[in-house]
Amino acid sequence: MSAEGGRMRMRVVLICVLLVSLAAFGQTFRGTILGTVTDASGAVVSGAKVTVRNVGTGLERSTQTSPDGSYSLPELPIGTYTVTATQSGFQTSVTKNVVVDVAAPRRVDATLKAGQVSTTVEVSGEELPQVETTIDTLGTTFTAQQAKDLPLNGRDFQKMIFLTPGVSGSPDQITDSPGSYGIFSMNGARGRSNNYLLDGTDMNDGYRNDPAINEAGVFGTPATVLPVDAVQELQIVSNFMPEYGRNAGATVNIVSKAGTNTLHGSAIEYFRNSALDARNYFNPSTTPKAQFHNNQFGGSLGGPIKKDKTFFYLNYEGQRERVGVVTLGCVPDPAQIAADEASIVAGGGVVNPVTSALLGNHAWPAPNLAGSTSDDTSCGGSNVSVISPSSNRLDSMLAKLDHNFSPRNLLTGRYFFGDSSQSFPLALTASGGQLPGFNTFTPTRVQLVSLSDVWTVSPTQVNELRYGWNRFAEDFLPEDRAFHPSSIGLNLGTGVPDQGLPIILVGDFAQLGATSGDPRGRVDTNNQLLDNFSWKINKHDVKFGFEYRRTTIKQYFNKYFRGKLTFDTLTDFLTGTLDNSFGSTFQYSGNTRRHTAENNYGFYLQDGFRVSPRLMVNYGFRWDYFGVVSEKNNLFSNATTANPATGEFVLTQVGQPGLSKLYEPDYNNFSPRVSVAWDISGQGKTVLRAGWGLFFDAFSQDMFLGHLPYPPYYDPGPAYNPVGPAQIIPAVNTGGTIVSGQAVFDTAGCGQLECDIFTFDRHIRTPYMENYNLNLQHQLASRVMLQVGYVGSQGHHLFRFRDLSQPDQATITADDLSCACADSYGVPRVFDFPNGSFYIMQEESTASSNYNALQTSLRVNGWRGVTSIVNYTWSHSQDTASDGDDFENNAAQPNDSTRPHLEYGNSNFDVRNRFTWVFGYELPSVGSSRLRNGWGFSSTLTLQSGQPFQMNYNFEDDFSGSGEGDDRPDVVGPIVYHKRDPGNFIELSSFAIPCTVNVSVASGTAADCVPGTRHFGNERRTSLIGPEFRQWDLAIYKNTAITERLSMQLRAEFFNVLNHPNFANPFLPIFVADPGVNGFAINGNREVGVGGFQLGATGDVGIGNPFLGGGGPRGIQLAAKFTF
Repeated sequence: MSAEGGRMRMRVVLICVLLVSLAAFGQTFRGTILGTVTDASGAVVSGAKVTVRNVGTGLERSTQTSPDGSYSLPELPIGTYTVTATQSGFQTSVTKNVVVDVAAPRRVDATLKAGQVSTTVEVSGEELPQVETTIDTLGTTFTAQQAKDLPLNGRDFQKMIFLTPGVSGSPDQITDSPGSYGIFSMNGARGRSNNYLLDGTDMNDGYRNDPAINEAGVFGTPATVLPVDAVQELQIVSNFMPEYGRNAGATVNIVSKAGTNTLHGSAIEYFRNSALDARNYFNPSTTPKAQFHNNQFGGSLGGPIKKDKTFFYLNYEGQRERVGVVTLGCVPDPAQIAADEASIVAGGGVVNPVTSALLGNHAWPAPNLAGSTSDDTSCGGSNVSVISPSSNRLDSMLAKLDHNFSPRNLLTGRYFFGDSSQSFPLALTASGGQLPGFNTFTPTRVQLVSLSDVWTVSPTQVNELRYGWNRFAEDFLPEDRAFHPSSIGLNLGTGVPDQGLPIILVGDFAQLGATSGDPRGRVDTNNQLLDNFSWKINKHDVKFGFEYRRTTIKQYFNKYFRGKLTFDTLTDFLTGTLDNSFGSTFQYSGNTRRHTAENNYGFYLQDGFRVSPRLMVNYGFRWDYFGVVSEKNNLFSNATTANPATGEFVLTQVGQPGLSKLYEPDYNNFSPRVSVAWDISGQGKTVLRAGWGLFFDAFSQDMFLGHLPYPPYYDPGPAYNPVGPAQIIPAVNTGGTIVSGQAVFDTAGCGQLECDIFTFDRHIRTPYMENYNLNLQHQLASRVMLQVGYVGSQGHHLFRFRDLSQPDQATITADDLSCACADSYGVPRVFDFPNGSFYIMQEESTASSNYNALQTSLRVNGWRGVTSIVNYTWSHSQDTASDGDDFENNAAQPNDSTRPHLEYGNSNFDVRNRFTWVFGYELPSVGSSRLRNGWGFSSTLTLQSGQPFQMNYNFEDDFSGSGEGDDRPDVVGPIVYHKRDPGNFIELSSFAIPCTVNVSVASGTAADCVPGTRHFGNERRTSLIGPEFRQWDLAIYKNTAITERLSMQLRAEFFNVLNHPNFANPFLPIFVADPGVNGFAINGNREVGVGGFQLGATGDVGIGNPFLGGGGPRGIQLAAKFTF
């Protein structure tokens, strides 16, 4: 070994020893008071004693100023403090009402005047500078008062997140993750790149990287709710220091309330129903009004167990929601059913007893839209407006205990428990569950535990040890699970519990049966251990740390285990004649239970260096190791051993020769970060700030357990490839007709119905964002601050997947010409797989992104009763993929997998213009009249431009010849929008199927294509812009003192005050080119669409959270609060 090599190894060893010895990791949920003590001449005062005292709990901490006159007191519980500075020969300086916010340094400088120590000079903390001269984080902090005063529909804390500069994704829309309530992007990061913390510990669901509390149960309806009245402070930040890790987007830092020396409590009741609400835009007056009843109630109690020593806080909130979900659909006319039955009998046929009994048990509702009817296959539109009764029963509880062992040792413990049962339609289109009786029933339970111990080692050294545990358990079950098909003679040959009706598709009529993904469920558990060490060394505020996190998931996913039955016409249904074409009638079976685990480690070291009184530099680095996800029984599989001669691979189960783990670990996750804050004038009024850093993103385990690239078949993933024991395999129908008591399905194997394969790039990299910003803060007045800045980011090695089996354009064209048919093509055989495979998807880290924004914010903090936050953001986010899962078609998978770079375009969450305004005002008191005094109001206003989407075919036909099924069309004319007309939002004549057509045989299918002309459509990904979003919410309240300590508040809250119609961005695919359904016209030798595309839902329904989601019709909520 060379001397240089030996020295390099020694350096590595020393660095590792240093990092292991640093017992700490950030994610603090406390704050810091720091500053400089000077005398009247401006000279620093070293050795001065600085003491801070928490007004509410009596907690005291003291330190001494360094030789440069500076001091720092980290890890202080958030709250209001009194800061006292003393030194012999000087008068005592006392600064009162110093508010400490979460994860933010509060600068309190003191000027000592010569004189007796017994003489006190008081300063109000409200007069301290409002600008941030210490760090360069970007974001917003909301106080407990703001959380209580704002009109928050559904009392959901996440709605405050959308009032932050840099946040995009309407509160009415899911940008990339179904099952996520209020998912958002910040500064160009993906929607699942955010880190949620409750009291400094992990509040994330490791399955999707969504918040475990307030995560959706059925689609967009939250399963548990963190009580708003339990929130002491909510902070949304990005561009954070190395102490924060795990994700590359925003950190949402929530601090729960705590007890104080004063006994305090509250009781609340919020009430809302449809009598006070406006009609949904798609709920016409000719149909029954959708019913909605929502009660949210609860209370809190906090106070001392032992004064200045031990404190408790309890909070409970319950919700009882009943709602009728309105959707439009197409159902058979009873007259048509009767006519078809008569025709069958007249022709000598027999009405099938099984389907006849099924109609008796699960009949379609009767048409109720005027002038509508149906034929044997469709309605030519919608002929029924249905209301699906839905419900949500939810209970959430939080308990917190704080104990001061001594002024040097503070212990905090917190427990959250949330429990709910929901019944809602999971799918709002023909993919399932839209008719009454076919809801998805979802029981959910969420638990979180946090323990934190802060030890003041010395006046300049503080250590915090923290442990967190959370558990998220949820099942998705069909509402009709008590019904067993065998009771009507339908033999599906399965003993799967919680079964219910299979999926039944008849022509183009609304589906019978719950969504294909029921039943399924999972239990996610997260254990977290971390430690922080803060050390004040003269001009340096050093902090270093360590974290360990283990995430485990237990899942079953019985998609299509109930089976799928397809009938081409109503007559076929009545005779029991099944459609046995590819992918029409089948059932899956096998072992879907998986137990996965992941171990992550993180280390960091950072320093805040005050170069001069006017210049602060923060710098440091972080290293993360995101462990390889493993399965307890080695049921993962991947591609191995390439054969250069044939281009073939072998699908190998983990643990078998050649595959010890699913993929190789990435040890290169080093993330340096640096920022500066320059006080330009030296008066703390104008600050120029800049920052740069790398931020790595943790894996979400749904990439292994729940990929959703193709809705017609089983959801493939490395956990469910057709290899190993108890494979997930399909069965098909071979008899053609349903016979009472006779098994419908025969075992097929992958040769008769595709068994997709999902692989992982063996050398996949950890995604990361490169963030940078330059901003200026200026204090216009004592309580008014303006911030203007540029914010940018670039994403590297972002997740996406693509089809390794897809033929390229040359192959498609050659095969098309050689066989002279429009529905046959050659697929390269790249896998040595005995049963064959059609789709071979590979998850890889090859996507990239960029984001550029102008962000402005004007804040008024308590000026004459006025609180105001005005934010405006212009931004543009572009990428080659917007997610690692294709929840929206082409969000993760390219249109052409052989040319993924062509996907570069607007991000799914791109929003060019966004304006938000938070405004509150408390009217001044006039005399002693109870009636005239105590009035106030609070409001939020959101205006934003539309979000991108694209047209595609969603498996209606293989127009490109690639076999992918989710092709995009050609754009053959100017895009024409009618933004104020949801029934004709975009004219479809601008889009054509991507081929030259033989006009003499035009039928609206791929068979119309002239051989050799099929190609990938030229419509750019996310090139279309959806509807704008505009909403104004308002709360008016009246506070009344009942006794000296007891007060009452009556509130009226108005959501979407002006009843402005907001329409959901098309979430599920748009069938622009299914000419058999939508119609077509011939333009030259092209087949173009006719008419206009219709927007089908308001924002609240589009997210699956009617009435409580953003973008719904006007709603009015009444409330009463009692506090003491």
